[in-house]
Amino acid sequence: MVKSRSGRRKTKGAMAAEYVATMYVLFLFIFFPVLNLGACGMRAFFLWFACNQATMLAAKAKTFNTLVYVPEPSGTPYPGAFATAQARAAQVRGMFPGVNWTTTPTNPEVRIIRAVIPGSGAPALPDIIGPTPLGMGNIPDVDQYVCSLRVTINGQVDPLIPVPWFNIQGLTSPMFMRVSSEAQFENPPGLQF
Repeated sequence: MVKSRSGRRKTKGAMAAEYVATMYVLFLFIFFPVLNLGACGMRAFFLWFACNQATMLAAKAKTFNTLVYVPEPSGTPYPGAFATAQARAAQVRGMFPGVNWTTTPTNPEVRIIRAVIPGSGAPALPDIIGPTPLGMGNIPDVDQYVCSLRVTINGQVDPLIPVPWFNIQGLTSPMFMRVSSEAQFENPPGLQF
């Protein structure tokens, strides 16, 4: 106990620190919201990670939408980039709870982008959204275009502790996000299949 020179006890800050209500307010309005925001931020990274892994694996595919068997003694099948991207994104989603999206033919969206190389004088070409490939005879000239594959996921991340009586995205209810990742397709002739 601290006494002043006059012999009286100082009670200014002691009463506020001893109240249970002070601790309740600290936990309710500071600790739990920060915990929920941190969980949503971490799960948002996992959503982007699923998109990035789908893109990296799909960019190495031999074709865009056709299953290819390599003539070996075992006959190894290699799925196309579209199926590979959707399967890998679903696999990573299964590893992390709280990361969700509705799987449809266009979610995760797999898009072929043919970007014009500056100075080549080539016309701009529209993007192709999977599962439709470019089609026979539409192989882009690699001297005029850079062929990329972009995967986009419309998903949601859940807070650690949902609070039903508030509706603040990312704090008390799921936060909806759109993430995308892009990589150069390694086999441009395979985009026509």
